Amino acid sequence: MKKVDFYSNAAVISQVRKAGAEEAARNLGEGTGDESSLSYGVRAAIRDEEEEAQLIEEAICPPDDDVEVALSKIVGLEAVKNQVRGLRRTLELESSNRIVPRHMAFVGNPGVGKSTVARMLVPILYKIGAVKTPNFVEACRDDFVDKKSEVRTIMKTRKILEKASGGVLYIDEPYTMLPSTGRSRLRDHGAVALREIARSLPSGSPLVIMTGDSSELQKILSSDIGFKSHFLTRIEFPDPSPSQVARMFMAKLSQKGLVAGEGLTVGYLSELIENNTDEDWRMDRNGRMSDLLLHGVRAEMRKRLQTQDAVSGLSTSPMKLMSAAQRMPSFTPEEVLVTVEDVQNAIVNGM
Repeated sequence: MKKVDFYSNAAVISQVRKAGAEEAARNLGEGTGDESSLSYGVRAAIRDEEEEAQLIEEAICPPDDDVEVALSKIVGLEAVKNQVRGLRRTLELESSNRIVPRHMAFVGNPGVGKSTVARMLVPILYKIGAVKTPNFVEACRDDFVDKKSEVRTIMKTRKILEKASGGVLYIDEPYTMLPSTGRSRLRDHGAVALREIARSLPSGSPLVIMTGDSSELQKILSSDIGFKSHFLTRIEFPDPSPSQVARMFMAKLSQKGLVAGEGLTVGYLSELIENNTDEDWRMDRNGRMSDLLLHGVRAEMRKRLQTQDAVSGLSTSPMKLMSAAQRMPSFTPEEVLVTVEDVQNAIVNGM
């Protein structure tokens, strides 16, 4: 079987992005001088380039390679994908003498996909041999810290480490366990939990992924608790573009068994989001916009179907009144079709 060169694939995608950026720059230089027209042209070029790069990545993804298939489902976030590919290559080269994997720090604003990617990475890390088991434990301050005593905090922390042993321990915002002036020193045992976690870091079991704000995570990494030098893999998560949010939404539609109607494309949806939402509002929500939009669209679909039923004088179709024993559940096309109007109304109504 021919071995796929994943770095070559990544290089192809990188060149596509570079070409798209150069094209956008040429459009800017050849513009008419009207600022709004130039801005729209550049945005459209970048959006088209992002979509083309995603299509190319999906096209060159080997269908029999579980790792690449999983990575292709992540929208954007090339730094994350390349880190995983690099780790895979390292493990392949060191197959006879497996190295202790590096713990990871995912940094970025809320809603940029840090938690989602951490969960998606677990089976990938197991598949490429970065961890020995598919164990995955997700925990935060309340899971580690017992307000009553240090001893109970240590016991809780050790139980979590044992449960995640051989796999991945995902800790969201671990800096909330640092001492705080807002908590009594007698009841603040977070530092005890952090020291217990730090003791497990040299062994690499479990592999720890920390997520949170960059400056806040740095407080952990620069402290004397024991995290220094163990988190050499640091991945920055950028805020998703409207085009990436649109692709996330379209993927969620498919997962829910819904079908995009005529005219509802990634390009149209991207433009709709960009023109009808404020940049600060988008930054506060980031990737969560796709979930908010999906929720809003489903609400609009229910309204539309209720209106159609009222007009026809029927609250439910005869098909739905038939028992499951008589007939399998049936859905009309209107019940799974998401229209442009559904999306427009969802955005206008604040998602």
